[in-house]
Amino acid sequence: MSKNRIEAFSDGVIAIIITIMVLELHIPELQESFTDKDVWTALLSLVPKTLAYLLSFILIAILWINHHSLFDKIPHTTSRLVWYNAFLLFAMSLIPLPTAFLAKHPTLYQATMFYGFVMFLNALAFLLLRRYVEVQAKLIPYNKMVHKSNFISTSLYLLSIPLALLSIYLSFIIFIGIPVWYFLPDKFHQKIIKK
Repeated sequence: MSKNRIEAFSDGVIAIIITIMVLELHIPELQESFTDKDVWTALLSLVPKTLAYLLSFILIAILWINHHSLFDKIPHTTSRLVWYNAFLLFAMSLIPLPTAFLAKHPTLYQATMFYGFVMFLNALAFLLLRRYVEVQAKLIPYNKMVHKSNFISTSLYLLSIPLALLSIYLSFIIFIGIPVWYFLPDKFHQKIIKK
């Protein structure tokens, strides 16, 4: 299978995932004789949904950018690469479920655990894909810093699951911290990971 075909299919799946998530952002109903207070209450009810959507959108964007960057360097594909990529797309296709559940129940530890589990599955799928490309198939040179960074993210998402039993806020620190990590400059990553 050509590299371009895999990328086009992946981009299409990711676009559908984002569309499904945004369709969950329903506009609240207002009664005929609504007051200003009703409007503000309705708008405030959108805050958890919008924040959950924003968090998941950023994580999907990070996955998409890393996926594109990885495939841009690959000279050719293999049949196993197609299946590693399919596993990543499967994991990504689950993201709308915990996003919607977390948006409706932001204080439930079960919702936080579910979100952490699906994000762990996504991080693991990308880690396995990258490991196959660099270590097993040797399609591109092994990048120790990137591999360590992916391993740390995967481990933190796994840690967020039991941490939710102690405090959902500890899990939220991980959910927010990982995207922040990816926005930091590479020089900062090198300093931290080398220690």
